[in-house]
Amino acid sequence: MNDLSSWVGGLASRVWEPQQKGLPFGSQLHASPPRRQRTLTGPLDPSQETIWHRLQVMSSVEPEQRTHLQEQCNFLSMLPLDIRMIIYDTVLGGMVFHIGTETDVRNRILTHICHHPETVGQGDHQDCFAPTFRRPSSAPRDDYPQATGLLPLLVTCRRIYSEAIGTLYSANTFDFWQNRVAFHFLKGMLPPQRLHSIRRFRWGMQLPHHPNLNARSRKDWNDLFTFFSRELSGLQHLHIKLNRNHPFEAMVEQTLDDDAAPWIQPMVLMAIEANRKRGCKVEVVTNGAVHDIEVIFTAIRKAHVNASRNRVVDLTCTEMHRRIRLSFDSHD
Repeated sequence: MNDLSSWVGGLASRVWEPQQKGLPFGSQLHASPPRRQRTLTGPLDPSQETIWHRLQVMSSVEPEQRTHLQEQCNFLSMLPLDIRMIIYDTVLGGMVFHIGTETDVRNRILTHICHHPETVGQGDHQDCFAPTFRRPSSAPRDDYPQATGLLPLLVTCRRIYSEAIGTLYSANTFDFWQNRVAFHFLKGMLPPQRLHSIRRFRWGMQLPHHPNLNARSRKDWNDLFTFFSRELSGLQHLHIKLNRNHPFEAMVEQTLDDDAAPWIQPMVLMAIEANRKRGCKVEVVTNGAVHDIEVIFTAIRKAHVNASRNRVVDLTCTEMHRRIRLSFDSHD
């Protein structure tokens, strides 16, 4: 009898084990920043020499290294800073970076410049990922004419780097479609002091299960939007697409709209606060339907002028969940 009880208990434990897992970005979200690397102390491993790795190395200044005025450079000595900033914005800004891994075994993270940034929210943009025989670089080649052109300017000298590097993060859109890559980039590759410079962030998120499935997933989900609020403090546009997943959709459909606050509220509170502070737009996309949280919140506040703020937030959560739930029915 004891053996049977042990077997049943072990079986139940194995059945429930997947439900105790957190969300796929949880461990990276809570990881410590990477150790500071010594700057320009030797050749880099070619398999790791991405633009972001080069910039991470460039960002670390050793005590003995100094930034010279470069007075012999006409660009720096004759043009005022505001004109130089316009040039940096023209050269380095206005792009969409599709960031993801290679399909080979090395699993390198590569940056692809979007060919059609005006339609970044439409279609799959497969032509932006055209393969080449050699690894993409920042300099043009016969087999890769669409070179980024980013590194040559930034690594010209430390003064230009210090003036221009913020533009690279603030004047472009970062687009991710893989959970692991998004947080490896944010927490493992990007210098922490650059997080606040990012203005536009897009993420096609794949959830293996509903964020409210268990305590660990709820914590990961709450911490995610705390991260967006506190560490990506310069965000002006956050676009999160929740990719279709049957377990996630099934739990959404089984949850009453009035009971959905545990997982909807972190999104709503982050969106309201970010919009109040800096006019940030937060969009959540489900099955092709775009949910602008601030628009929903504002409409409900106008419809319930005498309601308290907490009540308006609760009603916003209910309406947000209703729209998400209906989106899964409307495009099947």
